Amino acid sequence: MVVKRPLSDEEIAEEAARPLPYFPHDSDAASDIKMRRLLRRCGFEGYGRWWRLCELMAQTDGHAVPVSTEEDAEILADELGFDGISDLMGWLNLVEDVGLIDVDRLGEGEVWSDRMGKNARFVGMQRACGKLGGRPKGSTKKSA
Repeated sequence: MVVKRPLSDEEIAEEAARPLPYFPHDSDAASDIKMRRLLRRCGFEGYGRWWRLCELMAQTDGHAVPVSTEEDAEILADELGFDGISDLMGWLNLVEDVGLIDVDRLGEGEVWSDRMGKNARFVGMQRACGKLGGRPKGSTKKSA
């Protein structure tokens, strides 16, 4: 008999902080009011930059992209195809204004999205549950 114990928030958070192998991109993402506002204000170029930013958040430990130093901001500006930091920061302020990133975290020098946080928690829960046990790795037998 296998006895499962409940997962702690610490276990889930530890797994959630690791880079994500994937994150959902809903087929109707452009219909969301925040995305519609982004599209109206900066077109498909801004929309593409948003999804590239999401990829960067997913790849980053903790899922917050740093912009606290000039070098961090220059790197992100390069990644998103901006000519400089002022263009990047203007776009980030716009993205914050439509509600896609957290204003407090931006003020602290990092780009963070609540949606990416929820995605990370979901994956972290799956990872933590997987550590509790289940079918041994490499097992091909199906249980009855």
